[in-house]
Amino acid sequence: MLLGELDKRLDTECKITFAKSDRVFDLSKATGQTFQAFLGDRRSEKLCLVYIPRDKLSFASNSVRFLTPTTDNEGFIVASVPIEESLYELFSRLEKVSSTSSFDMTVENGDLTVIFRFHHDSISEISNQLVKTELLKHLVKDISIQPAGGLKDRCDKKSKEFPVRVLVYSIPFAEIKGKIAKSLFTQGAIAESAAVFTHEVEPRLIFYGKKDIKTDLKPIYKNTSIYELPFQSVGMETFSVLNEIFNSEGLKRFHVFFKKEGDKMRIIVFVNKYDAMKHICCVFCLLQ
Repeated sequence: MLLGELDKRLDTECKITFAKSDRVFDLSKATGQTFQAFLGDRRSEKLCLVYIPRDKLSFASNSVRFLTPTTDNEGFIVASVPIEESLYELFSRLEKVSSTSSFDMTVENGDLTVIFRFHHDSISEISNQLVKTELLKHLVKDISIQPAGGLKDRCDKKSKEFPVRVLVYSIPFAEIKGKIAKSLFTQGAIAESAAVFTHEVEPRLIFYGKKDIKTDLKPIYKNTSIYELPFQSVGMETFSVLNEIFNSEGLKRFHVFFKKEGDKMRIIVFVNKYDAMKHICCVFCLLQ
């Protein structure tokens, strides 16, 4: 029901395809497999962390070990592929645009693909940022901006490509200290964590309110009932600590949603199957 309530509130999608050269991308092209990827860093080097499932590519993926730095993660070999600083800067600029969320990176058919959602009123600003990709012309193969298929469809598609689990846990709603956030949640708004893709943008929440919601906070665009707040202003201390633990453990999240139910704040987290137990252990250790 949660995804149905939010479906198509961010109604536009941008897909950027980049040409990359690396053994991991060659492996994707040769096998027709799609690999999930995330941004990371090692000291001053920017990286694309590519998750290669062991069960699908046991022989081929093992060959990657000899040519690409890898680490072991339960169920995966994680290959670390350097990416250009200019590419990283582009992602940082894009996620600073109002309403951008749900950045998803994959290695598909030998290319690096990034897809993200946003409200259609942000098209002009998104386009302006893409025009600034002069240094990336040799990398960009294709850019498309089109109506989004809906958050529910996207999550269904993701679960078919990559083993996804949904975790739900609660904290006392009284813990929310921010007055504006508390008012929005009390009036039925649902919040989505605007995924921090590059770690260079202040974390924020996107609130999806009902049409009759009352607040002094201005919507990101007129008549949208969509609002943004810096995460720090929400005052959700337990989740802030938990988020730091997840990050320190290298645990990735596809989506994080927040919804008030009674005197509780429900937190719904989409994670990969192999990290699910680690997430649960972190939550249990903090909340027990």
